[in-house]
Amino acid sequence: MSPIRLGVIGLRGMGGGHVRAVSKHPDARLLAVAEIDASLAETVAGRHDARAYTDYRRMLEEQPLDGVIIATPHVLHAPMTLNALDAGMHVLIEKPIAMRVSEGDRMVHRAEERGLILAVGHNYRTFPGNLMLKRLIDEGQVGPLYRVHWQWLENRPDSYYQRDRWRCTWRQAGGGVLMNQTSHDLDLLCWLVGKPVEVSAMIGNYAHTHEVEDTVVATIRFQTGAYATLQLSTCGSSLNSRHLWGEQGEIVFRDTRNANVHIPEHFQIGRYRTSFHETIRTDPNIAGQPDISWEDIDCSGLEHPSLLDSFINAVRGKGRPVTDGVSALQTLELINAIILSGVRKRVVTLPIDRDDYDAVFEDLCRGNYALK
Repeated sequence: MSPIRLGVIGLRGMGGGHVRAVSKHPDARLLAVAEIDASLAETVAGRHDARAYTDYRRMLEEQPLDGVIIATPHVLHAPMTLNALDAGMHVLIEKPIAMRVSEGDRMVHRAEERGLILAVGHNYRTFPGNLMLKRLIDEGQVGPLYRVHWQWLENRPDSYYQRDRWRCTWRQAGGGVLMNQTSHDLDLLCWLVGKPVEVSAMIGNYAHTHEVEDTVVATIRFQTGAYATLQLSTCGSSLNSRHLWGEQGEIVFRDTRNANVHIPEHFQIGRYRTSFHETIRTDPNIAGQPDISWEDIDCSGLEHPSLLDSFINAVRGKGRPVTDGVSALQTLELINAIILSGVRKRVVTLPIDRDDYDAVFEDLCRGNYALK
């Protein structure tokens, strides 16, 4: 079977990793790369026997590609994806799928209209700890979820933003901690719990010189009836902490070494002797607590196909991507809803009004809302 012919757009950051992954993959062939830095494009292309471009549109026109991988600043995700789909190419794009859900709508519709794969780089779904968490929930190990507390805290000094200035603005990044760091976590939350239907949030910029948010506190109601509270910030020491409560037990997932953890240092499931409703109804002790049996969870042996593996398989008609456009659009809509709630200072129901969010986003870009 012939290898899938791919091009990579954007070679800094994640783009370099995609180039290396494609060049090593037995079922893929790197034909071309596109990067506005001509010297970098030529260097990378020469290293991998590929063609270099400074204009990605020329690459789309001239190269017989099956698909492209896009790893550029957020502001370029929607237009580049739409151009690639119009050129008849499958697309794997880095997260987030876009900055505004109205853009994401067009991308998903265009891919469906043309019968093309649109995959999004939410790779946290491939981590062993997250795969085990998904399995435990789907198997009903703790019963239906009714409450979640989720924290993602990791410091990002101003030097981080000085390196990539595009991350500092609404116009180019679409947001701060929500878009740059925790879109992965919000994707996981939707993947684990279900469709969000209501959001109430506060957002602010506590310590940074950039204009986007660095701190978020939010509550979410899901279609299942579950509630979640979120604390997300780039002003704090590393902490990934998740506590999920169900009718039959609870799960603790925690790591203080790395907020972007593959296998957490503390991962336990607690099973109740009786269901929570039964405990509430029948315990004679006015301060009675659930009788819990705890056990450690081992997830070290779990493996999952990489994003590139699943993209190639999907292009060949063998399954779906790890994260497709529809799923990633749900995550983006939740992010937009949190921003909309934080700016408008009101409860937001989903699906959100696209025009309403676009108007708020334009005001944020113009500096009409100050987050300090």
